[in-house]
Amino acid sequence: MITVSEAQEIVQKNLPPRQVETAALAGSAGKILAANIAALEPSPRYTNSAMDGFAVRWEDVRLASAAQPARLTIVGESQAGIPFWEALQPGQAARISTGAMLCAGADAVVPVEETEVDGAVLRVLKAEKQHQHIRFAGEEFAAGAALLEAGTLLRAAQVALLASQGIAEVPIYRPPAVSVMVTGSELVPYDAAPQPWQIRDSNGIMLRCAVESSGGVVRSSGQVGDDYQRTVAAVRQALTDSQIIIFSGGVSVGPHDLVKAAAGECGFETLFWRVRQRPGKPLFFARRGESLFFGLPGNPVSALMCYLYYIHPVIRHLCGAAFTHHTVSGRLAQPIRNPLSRAQLFRVSLTPAGAALPEVRPLSKQASHMLTSVSDAGGFMLLDVGADLADGEMVEVYPFI
Repeated sequence: MITVSEAQEIVQKNLPPRQVETAALAGSAGKILAANIAALEPSPRYTNSAMDGFAVRWEDVRLASAAQPARLTIVGESQAGIPFWEALQPGQAARISTGAMLCAGADAVVPVEETEVDGAVLRVLKAEKQHQHIRFAGEEFAAGAALLEAGTLLRAAQVALLASQGIAEVPIYRPPAVSVMVTGSELVPYDAAPQPWQIRDSNGIMLRCAVESSGGVVRSSGQVGDDYQRTVAAVRQALTDSQIIIFSGGVSVGPHDLVKAAAGECGFETLFWRVRQRPGKPLFFARRGESLFFGLPGNPVSALMCYLYYIHPVIRHLCGAAFTHHTVSGRLAQPIRNPLSRAQLFRVSLTPAGAALPEVRPLSKQASHMLTSVSDAGGFMLLDVGADLADGEMVEVYPFI
């Protein structure tokens, strides 16, 4: 067996290259940019008003006060989307709306509340400075300026920025295509009624949800039972449309553990099998060209923990993120020790959830067949062999995705 760190190092060394595709902006939220984006035009696109008020010439209003208002003639209006095209002459003003184009000759905007209007006569009661309440073309950024860098996660704000530039398509890292298969002749679909000797398949839907949460795209999924030819056929089919193949079950040492041999028949080179960890000792990893194969244990907790620690960072990397784990810091509410000769992926609760410094408490149930050990947990800790942690000690927790 190899160690947890050795296993993850092997996985990281065998990452296939990222792939890039062009995506419609409308569907790009949550994706990661694969190239730098520069501005196609300045922002603002044109000089406009920051207030509802009147466009004026500074020379006409610079001495205005409530005691001695500046008197101007209103000669037109600039609305948002309907500019006033004439140039202001001395003694003239134009109504203007927020966002409306500033008319030629104007070099200040006076807010409505600092004026009095009598028909076409405008009295300006106050004007603080030239260029007040004006948004100048290009003051935010010029055409050609760097907007977003490759590696940026596209959220609502970034998508809005690109939309403001008329950018309808963006280069993104293509989410990897994934196949999820489960083995075990004792399994029936989760929505079927099992016979007394059967169990419902929870791993298939669990792993599909996990892949989607990581950002991957599930191309195919299914159950193959404990049948060698069907297992080989499933691997070959998955190779036609998936970059990552995940099997759950069939990777241990029993007579019906057929996955490793099937992967080998389909051209996969074994990179490791069995890791000194609990749960998930019989983890299997192989590669064929740019396709990766993960054989996870059949116990649901073992399958999920191996997925979270080894496969999740692979999918995030292929989506454009760093190959790493997000962790949160917390304080132990009680001592934890690892008396085993293997590292443990130890499930814990985080209280309160989302706190800046949560209380970390180990769950009493840690068996690999007990789904409540993950459904009741907020994350897990990696406990090295011989770890002995005291009450109140600061620890790092891997939160569940």
